Amino acid sequence: MTRLARSALSAALVAAGCRSPPPPTRGAAPAPVVAKPVTEDEVRPMEPTNIYVYSPIGKRDPFQNTVAVATGTSHLEVKGRVKTPLEKWPLDALKLSLTVTGTANPMAMVEDPERRGWTVHLGDFIGQNAGKVTGIHRDEIIVTESITEHSTGRVYPQSVKLTVPVSKEEESDLRALQEGEHLGVAKGEQ
Repeated sequence: MTRLARSALSAALVAAGCRSPPPPTRGAAPAPVVAKPVTEDEVRPMEPTNIYVYSPIGKRDPFQNTVAVATGTSHLEVKGRVKTPLEKWPLDALKLSLTVTGTANPMAMVEDPERRGWTVHLGDFIGQNAGKVTGIHRDEIIVTESITEHSTGRVYPQSVKLTVPVSKEEESDLRALQEGEHLGVAKGEQ
């Protein structure tokens, strides 16, 4: 057998092996299912066998602050943490002087009633109600305090904003800018 005949025979065998099998024959369609009519006895609602009713009698309140009730404190104290000097005064006695933002570690300067300046960062504690600095923005910081309701002992978070005070001159300049007035040196006066 010649080389050409062998290659033709092998090509024919390969082609015969690559053919797909014939499609399966279609059978008859299944008979449609006839729905039987529903009677009123089959429609009646199912009655529950057990009905559970919650009763809080004799159970503790899961939202009650057990730490504050046990120690009798007016705010939540964290064990093992030394109080900062800014925790001596309430938040309304502290004055925000400036903020530094736009960095990876924003910070702010807070003055106490004795006119001493203290730098604060995110996560620092200030104020008498365990206030934690949760945000430092342009001209303001946000302090989240834990306020305890004495009648129930529940602790609620409360966000307080401390803003940089604006002088009367700055306030008038801001008002003029909002009204569309241009501040600074005029073009003819240069």
